[in-house]
Amino acid sequence: MDSVMTRTRRSKRSRGNPRNRGFSLLEVMIALAILAFGILAMTMMQLEALRQGGAGRHTADAAAVGRTYLEQTQRLPYATLDGLKDTGWLVPAWAGARSSFDTALTNPSGGTAIEHSYNVQWRVTTVPATTCMLDVEMQVTWQEAKYNGNRNLVLATRRYNWGGASC
Repeated sequence: MDSVMTRTRRSKRSRGNPRNRGFSLLEVMIALAILAFGILAMTMMQLEALRQGGAGRHTADAAAVGRTYLEQTQRLPYATLDGLKDTGWLVPAWAGARSSFDTALTNPSGGTAIEHSYNVQWRVTTVPATTCMLDVEMQVTWQEAKYNGNRNLVLATRRYNWGGASC
């Protein structure tokens, strides 16, 4: 009988103590709302990271295309470049050059699909206050699905006329 009385007193005492009561419904709802807001913010950040990662990959592909074309212009004779200076943006017309470049993906079920098409233009301009240097610029443009309009990337190099008589 003594042990029953002790248990009864203990249980009444624990019910009256605010530390042992637990959480109210309002506290649980506020905690869940804060948790839901945090999860939503994390989801939005993840989606934006995926979108930016894809755009970064396309920019890297465009840079690789532009570098390839710039390297090809290094092999062109200086006289060819000099003849094209200050004529504006042109489509590459030297041997082996294309005006567009496609990146393809391999489908898991077989076959390939074109992911992006990159258009290439170039121009040659005179470097101010010099007679033996030209600026060569490559412009690579592509359509990004998640952005409005065309995206473009311009890469440039300079060519010196090593064989010129007055240089």
